[in-house]
Amino acid sequence: MCGLEIRVQQGKILSITGDKDDPFSQGHMCPKAMALREIHEDPDRLRHPVKRNGNTWEPVSWKDALDETARKIRLI
Repeated sequence: MCGLEIRVQQGKILSITGDKDDPFSQGHMCPKAMALREIHEDPDRLRHPVKRNGNTWEPVSWKDALDETARKIRLI
């Protein structure tokens, strides 16, 4: 785990650096942290819940997604 400082302006990541004051990582960043901007800005990244309908995926509301998840967990 690495402590990070992420600078953001108007929802856009400007920079990601290691937090020198983090007692564990002391400013060092792991490879995953170095890729956070690319992961966050990936056009294929899911930004809302989806549900499979045959061979397609359809957007659903967070409420519907969480309600269905809770219902299926109770069945288990």
